Amino acid sequence: MAVPIGGAANATGQTTVRPGLTVALLAGMLVVHNAQRMSVVPLFDPLRARYGIDYAGVGTLFAAYVLGYAIFQAIIGLVGDRFAPRRLLLTGLALSALWSALFAFAGDFHLALALRFLLGATSAFLYTPTMTLGILLFGRAQRGRVLGTIQTGAGVGMGGALVVMPLLAMHFGLVASFLAPPVVSLTLLALATRLLPQAESKTPTRGAAATARLSRRPDFWNLLTINFSGMLASYGILTWLPTYLTRGFGFSTVGAGALSALFNVAMLLSAPLVGILADRRGGRIGVLVGGSALAVGCYLAIVPTPTLAVVLVAATLIGVSMSATTAPMMLFGGERFGPAATSRVVGLFSSSAQIGAALAGTIFGFLLARYDSFPIIWAACAALALARLVLFVTLVLRDRARVGAVGELASESVDR
Repeated sequence: MAVPIGGAANATGQTTVRPGLTVALLAGMLVVHNAQRMSVVPLFDPLRARYGIDYAGVGTLFAAYVLGYAIFQAIIGLVGDRFAPRRLLLTGLALSALWSALFAFAGDFHLALALRFLLGATSAFLYTPTMTLGILLFGRAQRGRVLGTIQTGAGVGMGGALVVMPLLAMHFGLVASFLAPPVVSLTLLALATRLLPQAESKTPTRGAAATARLSRRPDFWNLLTINFSGMLASYGILTWLPTYLTRGFGFSTVGAGALSALFNVAMLLSAPLVGILADRRGGRIGVLVGGSALAVGCYLAIVPTPTLAVVLVAATLIGVSMSATTAPMMLFGGERFGPAATSRVVGLFSSSAQIGAALAGTIFGFLLARYDSFPIIWAACAALALARLVLFVTLVLRDRARVGAVGELASESVDR
């Protein structure tokens, strides 16, 4: 059934588009964003040779992207409601193609670092408008499924990068492999220019006042911290699993990339189911608590020296965990703070999370360079995942205690 939300004009001058097409295009935005983010990860060792750097240095190529993304995600969160989401998305795709094409030919490490930062900054134009449209264009009863389906784009992008990038590098060379992401970006840009609908224009809220109101709410800061610690934990394994499989189990970069893609396949397959569960009564909180607890258990399982099977099962389940704690958290926050603050909340939540993701490359790369020990990395991830779980459960219990107290006061008032 077609829904009038902006796209190709009909006879009345209004535009219609099928929701399925809209969701597919929005999922494509996350494919591009996550493929660009992960493109360097399965090629850490070839990049070390290319630039003559150590693991800490090559980790900064990943960190630079996520740092740029985190900084500009905050900016988009604060002022993004002043611009049409469609314009932001098309701009993001065009710049993504430009910066990634230049990175493919960058022979200097510092230039490569700058381009990765710009590429991350550009991707801020993709994520927040995508999630905002997914929340605002669909009713509450559909949002979990919609965001779950959109979130599959993250799994496709990350998994595709981990598998395809080393294959391209092996057969065509490093430069050719890094030309694949800009080709994908340009292809989606051509499709989106013709088919992506424009959301109905809304009067922007007063940014300073809205941000000040959010900053006075303790639950807002609690959720920012939850997003930061959770993403830092998740990206510990997402960033360093290919290197772990290469060094610890003797896999080639292609084999390690393919096995690491199990994380992303799990995200891809579980995201729609997570969305369906999130749409059930109490489902938002249920999937967030369950996903957070799952990550804690998986990291604890791989702190001792595990078998390959244990590592792969844990990595797969952490992918499910990330699916259950990413889009549902954006949905939880967007609904908690109201429609007028949705774009701002999604942007700031994502910025906080991406600062954590950025630190995963540098902090864990430093730990690996200093101690030459992956169990230290997994133990740190377990502690961070536990912190996220405790903070979120505490928030939920406080909410329920507050509701219970209000109910008791109302009952006492009636009795009087």
